Amino acid sequence: MARTDGQPGGDPDQDVDDTLSAPFRSYALERADAPRFHIRLVEKTQRLYPAHKHDYFQIVYFMTEAPTARVGLRSYKPQPGSVYFIAPMTPHQMRFSSASRSVVIYFDLDFLRPGITRSYPIQELVRIAPELTPFAWQGHIDFNLDEAQAARVEEACRVMILEHAEDRICTGEIIRAELTLILGRICRAYEDRFDELSPVLPAIGRDSGHMRRISDFIAENYLRSPTLDQAAAYARLSRSRLCALLRQHTGTSFNALIREMRIDDARERLVLTDEPIGQIAYAVGYNDEKYFLRAFRKSVGMTPTAYRVKRLSDLAVPATTRRGLGAQAPGLMPRSRS
Repeated sequence: MARTDGQPGGDPDQDVDDTLSAPFRSYALERADAPRFHIRLVEKTQRLYPAHKHDYFQIVYFMTEAPTARVGLRSYKPQPGSVYFIAPMTPHQMRFSSASRSVVIYFDLDFLRPGITRSYPIQELVRIAPELTPFAWQGHIDFNLDEAQAARVEEACRVMILEHAEDRICTGEIIRAELTLILGRICRAYEDRFDELSPVLPAIGRDSGHMRRISDFIAENYLRSPTLDQAAAYARLSRSRLCALLRQHTGTSFNALIREMRIDDARERLVLTDEPIGQIAYAVGYNDEKYFLRAFRKSVGMTPTAYRVKRLSDLAVPATTRRGLGAQAPGLMPRSRS
C-alpha cells in the first residue's frame, strides 16, 4: 500500500548550511508520487535552525517551553501549548534546546484538500478552505492553547504518529481526519478573534503582497546591514509607505525590527553554543563588538556574558511539561519512519 507522505527521501528538519539568507527548500515536490505528509516528535534536540522557507504547510506544536520561534516578522517565546502555523513561502526560524519537546507536522494542500490548486495565495485560499485560516493570521494572533484544547491536539498527534508509522487500510484518511479536526477546532476557538481582526488588518487584503515582500527581504538580509532604501526598492514601495506598513502590522520601525532579530539570534547563540562574544557579534551582523555590547545591554538589560550565565543556570532546572502526550513515556510516541 502506498505511503501517505509522498516523501522524496529527506527529513524536512535536517540541518542546512547556516548562511546569511533564508533559502527556499522544496524537498523535490516534482518527484513526490503522492501529496506529502509528515509528522514527527522533536525532543532532545539542541540546535539553531537557520531562517528558511518552503512550499508546504507546517504546524509546530510545543509541549514544553522552547528558546524562541520566529514566523515572518514576529518573534515568539513558545510555552507548553503554543502552536505555530507556517504558510508556504513564509520565512521562519525555530530554535530548540535539549529540554524542548514538540511535534512538527507538514503537509501539501492537496493532501488536506484533494483537488484544490496550489496556486491560491493563502489570503484567498481561506475562503474555500476555512480550516487554513490560522495560517493567514499567525502574524497577528498568539495561538496558546488551554489544557483542554492542548489535550485534544496531543491526542490527535498521538493518533497521527501511530498511523504514520503503519501502512494500513485507510491510514491516509484517518490522518487527514485528525489533521482537519485540529485545524477546525482551533478555528472555532479563535473565531471571535478572527472576526475582530478582519475589518482592521488589511494584511489579509490589499497589503498582503507588500507585507510578504517586506518579510522576505528582512528575513533574507537582516544579518547584512540592509538599508531602508534597499528594502523599499525590493518591496516596490516608497520609504514612507514601507515604514507605515511596518508600524501598522508589527508596531515597530524598520531599524528596530532588524535590531530585535539580531539580538534574538545573539541570545540563542549565547545559550546554545560556546562561541566567544566577539564571534557571536560578528555572526549576527555587528562588525563592532563594543557597539554590539551596548545594543545587547540596552535590549536585554544585562551584558551578553551575564545573560549566558543566567540562562544556562535556568536551563539546569528541569522543564515542566503538560499532562498528556508531553508527559508520556517516549514509547507511546514512536518516531515516524524517514
